[in-house]
Amino acid sequence: MTEVLVDHAPRVRCHECGSAAVFSVCHHCQRPMCEEHTPDVLQQSDGVLRKSAGSAEVRAISREFAGLHLGSGLREAVHHCADHDHLVKDVRWRVVGAGAAVAVLGFLLTFASAGVGVTLLLLGALVAGGELAYHRWAAARHPRPPVPIVPQVSTVDLVEQLTGYVRLEQDGYTTTVDNVAGALTVRMSANDGHTVLQAYRRKFKVPAPDPVEFAGGFLLLEGRAGLAFRAGQPEVLGGGAGISLGGSSAGEYGLVPTDPERQHRAHTLAIDYEVQDGRKPAEIPLWIVPSLVQGSDRRAMEIDLHWADLGPDGEELELTGFELIELRVPLAWGDVDGAQPAGVETGKDGDRRLIRWQQVARPREESARSLTLRLQFERPITEVPEAATGDRSRLTLSGNLRATFRGLLSGVTGATVYLPGGGRGNQPQVTAETKVSVAFDVSIRSLRYQDVRVVPDENRPGDVAARRTEPDEFAGVVPDPRTVAELTNGISADNFYVKSVVEHLPFRDDGRPNVVNRVWDITGRLYLGVFPIDFDINLRGEEAGPAGALTGKTVAQVTVKGAYALGTLVDRDGDGPGTAVVEPDGRGDELLERIESTWAGLHDRVVQLLAGRASGARGIGGPPEDVLSGEVLDPARETRNGSARTAWTGAGPEAVVLDMPPGPVSDAEARRRAADEAVVNGTISEETHRGIIARIEAELGGQEGTR
Repeated sequence: MTEVLVDHAPRVRCHECGSAAVFSVCHHCQRPMCEEHTPDVLQQSDGVLRKSAGSAEVRAISREFAGLHLGSGLREAVHHCADHDHLVKDVRWRVVGAGAAVAVLGFLLTFASAGVGVTLLLLGALVAGGELAYHRWAAARHPRPPVPIVPQVSTVDLVEQLTGYVRLEQDGYTTTVDNVAGALTVRMSANDGHTVLQAYRRKFKVPAPDPVEFAGGFLLLEGRAGLAFRAGQPEVLGGGAGISLGGSSAGEYGLVPTDPERQHRAHTLAIDYEVQDGRKPAEIPLWIVPSLVQGSDRRAMEIDLHWADLGPDGEELELTGFELIELRVPLAWGDVDGAQPAGVETGKDGDRRLIRWQQVARPREESARSLTLRLQFERPITEVPEAATGDRSRLTLSGNLRATFRGLLSGVTGATVYLPGGGRGNQPQVTAETKVSVAFDVSIRSLRYQDVRVVPDENRPGDVAARRTEPDEFAGVVPDPRTVAELTNGISADNFYVKSVVEHLPFRDDGRPNVVNRVWDITGRLYLGVFPIDFDINLRGEEAGPAGALTGKTVAQVTVKGAYALGTLVDRDGDGPGTAVVEPDGRGDELLERIESTWAGLHDRVVQLLAGRASGARGIGGPPEDVLSGEVLDPARETRNGSARTAWTGAGPEAVVLDMPPGPVSDAEARRRAADEAVVNGTISEETHRGIIARIEAELGGQEGTR
């Protein structure tokens, strides 16, 4: 049996129970502790112990940080794990005073009774001296803590860089990941560093020239921290899931100014790290696919930028935008006459024309996975020979991309600041993003003329003969949300990406009040390498019967659309430099077959899923003769009580349904009010409103004429 060691991303958890809800850390060994396993560290004036309190009337139980002018009992509170649980107490000056008083009394009584006086003198000296000696012994037993400086951490930035190279040639598409590294930057400041340092030297009798260690608290990483800090960084805590915000005065600690007049001091801590091998991507998640636009005389080019969600399964990072899109093309193609998106910058870079976009946002559609760039050049796009040697340029399109993804490859989701004593400090603004930098080049022979294939196509004899253009009907299948959910789950399992599921407004038709017509559109995409194939599944049908006993029928139609290459741009021998033709290379036929087979596979999957639901079908009755057709269902109206009435105007497809107000009014007046309300709410147009009112007035006039 072969054993393979796999590095798993660690996560900060309570060292006692493993809970991820960390409440504090031991300020000696930085062990995380949940609230349940955090010892009591504060007390109030009434003697009640608290783990935390918002009141200023609290006092730290352990007096390790007492007298250092930290500002509050919350800042002086210190947390200990079970291995470092100890209590530092103040000198009990009442005991010392009482012992001294007894000693003085004994001294005075020695003149009256030497035995009693000496006894009291010795007893008082023993009590006072014993208390002082015990305090000195207890202090010597535990080494003095570092100087506690309580910083205000303003921002924590975690930025990871993924760099790589992409190449598109006629014989394939290759990507190379060069490096994955990150940087952690903490910005903080303190106002009382010098004051705390002076109080510390007085309390612990530390001479001014001697260096001391400082503790500015701790920063623990949240989430699965799959990162590895580089060696030689003393700030990194054991386990690699956090850093210390401290330092030494020998290294001029940034939060403590040497000048006593400068109380405020800012400090920035920057630490580099690498991402664990198991969380590094194997390839660049960006694809660059150029093509020549048909009918443009080879002067227009489209470049499709496709991307996938970066990151491990279940932790995908979302693209937020492109910081830079930079292209280099031959000068022989001429100036750029037009570009999309707008805001393009052009210039020269040696023998190349430089084309650049900056800060390009991703498409607004949340499900979008591509961005199309369009360029119109002054002269035709072709492979250009060098004037001096006649050698043709090997590459005609190269450039750089810089994209930003929200989140981190390492799995870190945030950071929490803890005070020097181990309690929670202020929570800073945390920025976590991954930047992808890609250098790419594209061979001129990879530029393709493209066409679009839609399946089914009513103008294509093969599709008509194969009966692809005819929709499929399934009796007994209700086009309800359950059917749609089963369908989307099934095609998602086949690696089809579902972008949207839209239900159109249900309506009643054909004069059948118990029959509801429903229409759904399911859209999505499938990638064949870097080429996307879009699909649309249209479901429409009828639903009849009371809730819980529904039956109906469903009609399904599947459509796919994909681009395929008509051929590649190649030079034609003997026609002079810059002459090129489009030559079929066989790959377009292969991709065309893949588009058609994608339709066949998706169609078969839809038929299989819907046929599985086509059981227990019941017939739907015909329309009652006394019911008009054309009622549009109002979901809000169907949830109202039975006090509302329905007014009908017209018949057939032009029929209008209005909600009539309840109350003792005539039908004509109720219909008039309902029409007024409908036009105000935008349910009907003003033209329809005028027609309704005219018909109501004509009816009232006819009624008055017959009286």
